[in-house]
Amino acid sequence: MYDKIYDFCKVRNFGSIYKNGLTQTPRVKFLMDLTSELGLNSELHEFKVDENTIGFNIVLRGSSSKIITAHHDIVNPNIDNANDNSASVINAIATKLLKPEVTVVLLDGEEVGGLGAQYLSEQILDGDFGEVDWVLNLELTGRGGSTFFVGNYPGRLLDHIRGIFDCPIVSTPFNDSVIFRRNGIDSVVINPLPILEEGTSQVMWESSYLDYSMLFNCHTKKDTLDTISTEDMQKFVEGIIIPIVS
Repeated sequence: MYDKIYDFCKVRNFGSIYKNGLTQTPRVKFLMDLTSELGLNSELHEFKVDENTIGFNIVLRGSSSKIITAHHDIVNPNIDNANDNSASVINAIATKLLKPEVTVVLLDGEEVGGLGAQYLSEQILDGDFGEVDWVLNLELTGRGGSTFFVGNYPGRLLDHIRGIFDCPIVSTPFNDSVIFRRNGIDSVVINPLPILEEGTSQVMWESSYLDYSMLFNCHTKKDTLDTISTEDMQKFVEGIIIPIVS
């Protein structure tokens, strides 16, 4: 499953959601085909952005009160967009395969202010997803495996994660969790990072430093497939995400 990232990163949109018009983007089409091939019952939820733009959230509905999200949209169409956020999309689908009861939503429009997260928030508040305990948002999850940080977003989900793992809590840039929390929905962003072999960074895992520099690859030509690891992706999903959602 994790090797699907190599095919996914070959699929290019025209740019951000505002440049993709009124039809499904190539990345949306790829994900709809992939989830169908995997035997997952995917729902395509459309939302209007403006007169010339439609957004697309892909919903893999489950029976539990837990939701996993990852954004599928991009800004720069000329790069792999491997860590931001293709790896997280593949990891979210892998989570669904391992835990069918979990609802997974692949969101559009994160890069321009969390448009898909806002639409999903409205659906949650309207009761379209039943009772929702929390939303765990996957961002930049292509490297690091079992070493990770979570955003400083107090609530039941953060307490739950910290009850399982002694992970660092970090103030983060904008991500879809900000939108969910703005709407009163408990949400935390989670982000693995590899350990630095030498030197220091802004984030520590126990007595080691995490390679925080990877976060600055976003939207640049440095966000390449060779910077991520399918082995780390598997470790992250099966060793971290599955215990959180179980």
